[in-house]
Amino acid sequence: MTTQRPTAIILLLITLAIAVALSLYWYRENQYSDQRDWDANRQHLPDIAVLQQRIQNNLFSDNSSAIDSVGTDTDQIIDPQAMEAKLAGLTKNVTTLRQPSEQELLDYYREHQAEYREFSLFSFRHLLFSSAKYGGSAYQQAEQRLQQLENGIEPTNTEAYQATSDQIEATFGRSFAEKLLLLATQPLSQSTPQPCWTGPIASRLGVHILCIDNAVIGEIPSLDEVRSQVVNDWRFANAGEG
Repeated sequence: MTTQRPTAIILLLITLAIAVALSLYWYRENQYSDQRDWDANRQHLPDIAVLQQRIQNNLFSDNSSAIDSVGTDTDQIIDPQAMEAKLAGLTKNVTTLRQPSEQELLDYYREHQAEYREFSLFSFRHLLFSSAKYGGSAYQQAEQRLQQLENGIEPTNTEAYQATSDQIEATFGRSFAEKLLLLATQPLSQSTPQPCWTGPIASRLGVHILCIDNAVIGEIPSLDEVRSQVVNDWRFANAGEG
């Protein structure tokens, strides 16, 4: 019994040694195999310099001819007569290059002389019936209020306003400014003087009834003072003529 136990122990140790040796051999082989696979894959990686060159060729080779052709016509000599003809063609539908005769210019000025009037200054009181508040009934509300004023009921919530005609047009609109000028310039009847309160007058804000307290009407300049402007306006009005 005693002789068999050492023999068994020796055999067990030999078996363990063989197992350890086989394990070490297997580990080293796998590690070496992985290294060989990595080296093989690394050999197939593209060269960085070659890759950059390929990218540059793809980006610029196809567009080089187009880039070289840009600006090739900038040194061409411009024909002044051709340029003048092009400009004339562009403007012929907007204005005419023909110079009006003195009679044509005078006739046009007389017909439109009110458009060249200098700015007027107005001082007035008004009651506003705004579209935002009264909607479609603003005009009717203004008429009813005007009737009360004509019957002697004085207003208590009027708003005083003083401004030039261009400022009034910017605030209330052209139609209101033109109506205000018409009211201030129309002749008064000797038998029935113009009442203070009048209206209703529409504006971009709503409907007004107003009382003009004072008006300094701008003068109409002579033709010689605004000749160049009248010539330009005549040309635009006669666009399309030779």
